[in-house]
Amino acid sequence: MLRRLPAALPKLAGALPRTSLAHRGTRNLFPNVSCTRAVGTRQQFSTSSVARATCPQCSAPLPTPLPVCSKCSYITNIPPGMSYHEMLGTPYEPNPFVVDNLQIKRNFRALQSVVHPDRWVGKSREQQEAASLLSTRSNEALHRLSNPLRRVEYILEREGFGLEESDSMEDPLLLMETMESQEEIQGAESREEVEQVRAVNAEKIERILEDIETLVGQKDWPQVKKAFVKLKYLQGVEQAAAAWPNSFSDH
Repeated sequence: MLRRLPAALPKLAGALPRTSLAHRGTRNLFPNVSCTRAVGTRQQFSTSSVARATCPQCSAPLPTPLPVCSKCSYITNIPPGMSYHEMLGTPYEPNPFVVDNLQIKRNFRALQSVVHPDRWVGKSREQQEAASLLSTRSNEALHRLSNPLRRVEYILEREGFGLEESDSMEDPLLLMETMESQEEIQGAESREEVEQVRAVNAEKIERILEDIETLVGQKDWPQVKKAFVKLKYLQGVEQAAAAWPNSFSDH
């Protein structure tokens, strides 16, 4: 009979700390991303989109996908249905899991250069409220897309396959392995022992990420969801290793 999972194994996704395994390209689980940035020089937004929308008020090209005009100070709410991918200038098709982290960070800075509340000081209350909302939403977009765990969770939500309370690990072998890894971390007497467990776990994470990329490309959402649950359990091991020796502290 399987033993009860340790309390340190989280049920919900959180920020993933850096692992010792160097993940390839867009699948880096632990990007060093800051979602807040002081407003400085206006950034150039880069995208593969064919055409940029024009301002409905002055007809000037909009500098970003957001409905904000730097020329005449037109600003309004985000159009219904706009995805985080569209907001950050990265394609949703053919595979929304494949993201260029450098590009979306550059585009995030470009968004903030036009919607950051500091740029709307002295404008009307409605304009300031709209800017604050757009700034918050762009932060949310970067937060979700820059991390593979949060990204696949977002994709599943958009596709109507959000995680439910009844969803659980269906791979008994991986479940047992994660339990054993947690116990090894809890009983470790040195950082070296923890890093050995962490390295093995990181390899499992890499394989799951490869599976997720393939499954998302195939739009096999039920299988993507199962792989996502596995990734969350492996994340629990990574978080426990990163927090050692306080991983299982009550405080």
